[in-house]
Amino acid sequence: MSSRVILGGCVALAAWVATGELAQRQWDVFGSFGKVKGEVRCENGGFAYESKDVRVVTTVETDGYGVSLRKTVLKNVSAKDIAARCLLDRFCFEGGEYEVYTQASSWENESRGLWQPLHTGVETRGSLICGSNGAAPILALWNVQAGRGRVFHLLADGAWQMTASRTPGNGGATTTAVAVEVGVDSRHLDYVLKPGEEVALPEVVSYEFTNKTDLDCHKLHAFWNAHYPATRPLPTIYNSWMCRFDKLDAPFVLEQVKKAKSLGATYFVLDAGWFGPKADWGSVRGDWAESPEGYLGGRMADVSKAVREAGMKFGFWLEAESASPKSKIVREHPEYFLNLDGVYFLDFTKKEAFDYLLETACALVKKYNAEFMKFDFNQNADYDPTGRAFMAYNAGYRRFVREVRRRNPGIYLQGCASGGLMMNLGWARDFDSFWPSDNESPYQGFRIVKETMLRMPPRLLDRWIVARTVANVQPDYGGKDSRLIACDNGTWTQLRSVWPDYLDAFMTGGPVGFSCDLTAFSDGDLGHFAETLANFRQDDAFWRRAVGRLLCDTPSLAAIQYDDLTLDDVRLVVLCDNLRQKSTTLHPVLTPGADYLVDGQRRSAADLAANGVVVKTRIYHGASVRLRKAK
Repeated sequence: MSSRVILGGCVALAAWVATGELAQRQWDVFGSFGKVKGEVRCENGGFAYESKDVRVVTTVETDGYGVSLRKTVLKNVSAKDIAARCLLDRFCFEGGEYEVYTQASSWENESRGLWQPLHTGVETRGSLICGSNGAAPILALWNVQAGRGRVFHLLADGAWQMTASRTPGNGGATTTAVAVEVGVDSRHLDYVLKPGEEVALPEVVSYEFTNKTDLDCHKLHAFWNAHYPATRPLPTIYNSWMCRFDKLDAPFVLEQVKKAKSLGATYFVLDAGWFGPKADWGSVRGDWAESPEGYLGGRMADVSKAVREAGMKFGFWLEAESASPKSKIVREHPEYFLNLDGVYFLDFTKKEAFDYLLETACALVKKYNAEFMKFDFNQNADYDPTGRAFMAYNAGYRRFVREVRRRNPGIYLQGCASGGLMMNLGWARDFDSFWPSDNESPYQGFRIVKETMLRMPPRLLDRWIVARTVANVQPDYGGKDSRLIACDNGTWTQLRSVWPDYLDAFMTGGPVGFSCDLTAFSDGDLGHFAETLANFRQDDAFWRRAVGRLLCDTPSLAAIQYDDLTLDDVRLVVLCDNLRQKSTTLHPVLTPGADYLVDGQRRSAADLAANGVVVKTRIYHGASVRLRKAK
C-alpha cells in the first residue's frame, strides 16, 4: 500500500516511504550485481531493500520547516567483489508542466542560476575533482500548474550529478511521470566493493518552496544553522592576496598590519607567496617551507609577531592537495602523489602521504602561532583512475582537514578554490566560511553572494572589499576630486567607482574581509570602514544565526531580508544597480499581530503588510532598514 500524498502537484519526500513501494521509485542503483528493483520495506523510520548481493538502506529526517535530510548506504552482502556503476537517489513526481533551476559555476562567474522548461530532461553535473567547477550541486523543480516546487541540495562527496527527466507512459495508458535523480557521477564509475564493504551516497537535503525568487532558502539556512551552528564570532579579516598578489615585501606587509589594527580586523592572513624563492615559488608547492630568498626575506615570524602584538590573530595560505613535480617531496617520495595528466595531487588515502602533510601543516601552525588557515584548491582533474568518482580522495581530504582542526582547537579554516569552485554544502561541513570568488567587483560579488545564498547560509560567505581612495583625478560635477574605486575583476585590470554605502550594504550578512592596500585609503574612508566593522562585531550574535530571504531580485534592484527566525529582529538590505527611481517599497516577512519599531515609529505587522516599508534609493547606492519587534 502506498501512503503517497500530493502536495500542490509535488509528491512529498517522505510520502514514498511505504511497504510495498517499488525500489525503482527510490533509487537508480545498478552494477555487476544487476539492478536494484522490487519492493522496499519500512525500517527504523526509513526504508530498505535487500537481494542476495546487496542491501540498500535509506533514512530520512525531517525538521519543523519540512526540510528533509536523506542518507542512503549500499552494502555488499555477498561473498564476492561487486562493482557499482550507478549510485543515485530517486524522487518521483506526478506528471505535469515543470521548470528546472540549476546553477553554472566557473572562475569569476560563480553560482549563476537559470530556470528552464523541463521538456525532455535537464542535467547538471560536477565531474571534476574541484567539486563546484562547472556547476553547483543544486536542482529545483517547479510545478507550473501548482505554483510550488521542491529544491534538492546535494552534499557532494566527490564527482556528482543531478538530473530531472520526464518518463512517458505506455501508449497513453499511463500518465507521464517526472523523476529527479541525484548522487554520484556515473560516467566513469566502477566502484568496487569487497564483501561486507559499504558506500554512502551523498546526503540529500530537500524541501518544498513557494517563493520562486529565493526557493525559500531561509529553510535551508535554519536547517544548517541547527545542524552546524557557528560556535565563534564571525571574523573580520585582512588578506594580502589582492593587495600585491604574491609580492609580499616584509616592510610593506608590516605597514598593512598597523592599518589592519586601526581598521578593527580580527585576523591577518598572508596568502600565496609566503614560501619558496622569488624566482619561482610555485616550483616548491608541496614542500611548504619559507625561504630567506623569498618575497618576505624569511620574516614571516616577524609578521606573525607584529600581528599578535596588534591584538589580531595570524593566518596563512596553503594549497594542501597540490605539489610541483620540481618539489623536493615529489622527487623523494613520488609514491605520495597521484599524477593525473601531469598534475600532482597528494594521495590522502595513503597513510605516509597523509601523515607527511598533516605533520607539515601542524608544524607551520605551531611555528608561526597561526590561528587561521586558508585552504585553496586550484588544480583540477576530470578522471579518477580508481573508478570511485573522487569519493575516496574527498574522504581523505576531509579527514585531513578535520584532523588539522582537532590538533589545533579554535583554528579558523577558510575554504577557497580559485575563489568559489569548492564552495558547496559538502565541504561546508568542515570549513568555517568560503572565499566566494576571485572576482572582487563589489557589484559582481553581490550577485555571486546573493545567488549562492540560495544554496548556502549567508554566514558561510565572505564579503571582500578590494578598493582604494583616489585623489587628484577628474573632479565630479560637484567638484569633488577624491573617490573610492574598486577592483572590478580578479586581477585589478578593471576598475570602477563605488559609493561607501554600496560597500556597507554589500558587507552585510557574513564574514567581512579586506584584501587591498590599506594605506591607500584616506583617513575618512578608513574611519568609515572601521565604524562599519565595529557595528558588525556588535551585532555578531545576530549574524551568526541569521537566515536570508530575497524580497526582490531584478536587474536594477535587489533586496534581502535577514532575520533571526523569531522575526524579533529584521534587517532589510537594498542594493541598486542602474536604477532610475527615488524609492522602493518592500514587504518584509513579519510576525502577524505584532508591532514593530521602524525608524522610531511604531507600526503594526498588518500595516506593514498592507503598505510596506519605503526605502530611499539612488543609482549604484545601498541602503538598510532595521525593524525590531516592539515590546
